[in-house]
Amino acid sequence: MEKVLVIEPFSVDSHKLLVDFLEDKFETVIFALPAQKWHWKARTAALYFAQMIPSNQELQCRTLFASSVLNLAELVAMRPDLAGMKKVLYFHENQLVYPVRKQQERDFQYGYNQIISSLVADVVIFNSSYNMSSFLSSIPSFLNLIPDHRPQNIPQQITPKCHVIYLPLPIISFPHDAICSLKEVPTYKAQLQEEQGKSGRRGVSSKGDSYSPVKSKTIVQTSSVTIKPSHIKDDSLKLADVDFISNMQKANSENLHQERESCENENHQAFLNPEEFS
Repeated sequence: MEKVLVIEPFSVDSHKLLVDFLEDKFETVIFALPAQKWHWKARTAALYFAQMIPSNQELQCRTLFASSVLNLAELVAMRPDLAGMKKVLYFHENQLVYPVRKQQERDFQYGYNQIISSLVADVVIFNSSYNMSSFLSSIPSFLNLIPDHRPQNIPQQITPKCHVIYLPLPIISFPHDAICSLKEVPTYKAQLQEEQGKSGRRGVSSKGDSYSPVKSKTIVQTSSVTIKPSHIKDDSLKLADVDFISNMQKANSENLHQERESCENENHQAFLNPEEFS
């Protein structure tokens, strides 16, 4: 099974959930930073990770998976050994339609970073169709903010690499005889905050072959698991040419199937609508 280098500069909420999912379903080496000072993480994390991540000769990873908070172009420029890996960029949100509150010239960099990261990536994944279409359609007007010598045909270069894979959300279940509206179902963010409060995990440090909790430090961890074969009825996403993405889709489908099966066995009804949380 291929080994995946997972990089997350801002590990919180959906970002952390996806990292945990990858850790559970793949053999991974994870580098993640606590969710503090987003603007600084978005601008400086690439340099930090370039110094922290061991050489790929040591890691032996085939795939690099990062969220779009990371400036992927900067990272691979500083680390040529990582540039040869299959580079997968995941968009939880995009800064072309979800910008900082007070737009200033210096804030142009965040959307621009995501554009050049998408150009460098081999595969670009979005958590919803809207996220993908709004990002691609906003690129021309965004780049028109450049005073002169504007780059051209950027969406055409990125579009062929784009795919949509919904975030693997946990099933929210309740007894079949319960009358429950959407507002009465605990919010997804509240669930995550409760889980994070229980685990209290902010980071780990290594001592030999073991890891111990550390507060406000870089998360560096490894995992080794086997993906069980599963039959996927929904073949709407065919990415056989990209092994890792295909495996991610399989693992996601398997995860949902197991959750639903568990609910049925317990005579529960399952509630899941990814669009409600996008």
